[in-house]
Amino acid sequence: MCRRCRLGWVEQPFTLPRYQRCGLASAGLAALRAEHPGLAWHTLGGHFDDSEPFWTAAGTGIPGGYQQRDICPHVTAGG
Repeated sequence: MCRRCRLGWVEQPFTLPRYQRCGLASAGLAALRAEHPGLAWHTLGGHFDDSEPFWTAAGTGIPGGYQQRDICPHVTAGG
């Protein structure tokens, strides 16, 4: 997260296959947004074709929409 730019990134949320499509990843992302309000949310890497529907649904109505965006210059890798 970069509070200066008001940006946050998430990458590779994972749910065990038997619990997929139960809303757990979306709930986790919602909790993260609630804990860090006022940020626009993005991802870093390429999305697998089968994950595009998830990111589209998860990003609906969310500032930034979980679209791909590079890390800003204020954030260093691993920090």
